[in-house]
Amino acid sequence: MPSAESTIKVPPRWSDDPLSAFLTDAFKNSPASFVPRPGEFDMLLRIHRNFAKICDNLSNPPDFLAALLIVRSHGAYLAAVRQTTSGHLPESYPLLRACLEYALYALHINRNRGFGVVWLKRHETADSIKAMKKAFQHVKVMETLKAADAPLHTALETLYERTIDFGAHPNERGVAGSMTMTESPDRKDFGAKLLDDDDLALAHAAKTSAQIGLGALLLFEIIFRDRFRILGIDLDLETLRRIL
Repeated sequence: MPSAESTIKVPPRWSDDPLSAFLTDAFKNSPASFVPRPGEFDMLLRIHRNFAKICDNLSNPPDFLAALLIVRSHGAYLAAVRQTTSGHLPESYPLLRACLEYALYALHINRNRGFGVVWLKRHETADSIKAMKKAFQHVKVMETLKAADAPLHTALETLYERTIDFGAHPNERGVAGSMTMTESPDRKDFGAKLLDDDDLALAHAAKTSAQIGLGALLLFEIIFRDRFRILGIDLDLETLRRIL
């Protein structure tokens, strides 16, 4: 069987310009980041497999909107993992926030009668946009989670704020964490790592990705509890919860 690398047909002059060269470097970083940290990769893989298992078994779902949102949550998780392993560390955190918010919205809709219609009608009129924004304020969404599972609320509130700090909003940690500075007697030069290779930053982003992926799955488990149990996902999530 040919290797995955040998099956990729690279267009002529690919990597001759700065954009395609950057994309090539980002692609090469993923396997390079895997080699020194197989344990972290295994955690990310287990979470992906659990997402895939439930997404592949959502026929006749008891909550149709939650079934739609879990697919998008999974997609955001995969995109975040791709960014993380490529070294796009600040850029991974907005995706991790999205992964979590899809799950939070799903629970908020599931636990509040009529909110699904409010969400679906968001773009119909100016008033419907206002109604949706009011119903889905972050504090209200988190109140729904707190009522459903207080310990999970505490953990996910911390993780949500971490995504904000490290890149989901343009805050100091997300900006300064990837900055470089060279100083001489007469000048200071500032730069930024667009593809970060710092071991500590990579480990932090990988663990956060795993924790948020797990958190999203735990939210969807509240909605699809019977299906998670039938598929055996609940047992693996409990194991992952103790590890992470």
